[in-house]
Amino acid sequence: MLEIGIDIVNLADMTETLKRSGDIFLKRVYSPAEIKQGKGCENPMAFFASAFAAKEAVFKALKLTWQPGIDLRHIEVSRGPLGEPLITLSGRIGELAAAKGEHEMAISLSYETTIAIAMVVFLFRKQEADFR
Repeated sequence: MLEIGIDIVNLADMTETLKRSGDIFLKRVYSPAEIKQGKGCENPMAFFASAFAAKEAVFKALKLTWQPGIDLRHIEVSRGPLGEPLITLSGRIGELAAAKGEHEMAISLSYETTIAIAMVVFLFRKQEADFR
């Protein structure tokens, strides 16, 4: 079964949020590795906005609701060896994804001068019953 999530973030809104709440927002939403990566990249606003869009897209694709143990830091955005975006799920979010079955996921991130967008696709394999 395919599950898809898409989210768009306005870069001006992200800039305003970071000006208003600074590190408090960063530490509440992003993992330490994401914060380090974002602060060290060429365009930090685009990184944080696209990573936030990715987290929201995962949230939508998994049909998550806010509940105890749900933490956006458990959806971590990173880069693979070729610069491709990767998502790592951990904590309660990782458990909820695993409970839906074995899966693969793909992500696409993009940004322009005013927006960042993320699309996440999960492919869940139907688990076969064990009749032994």
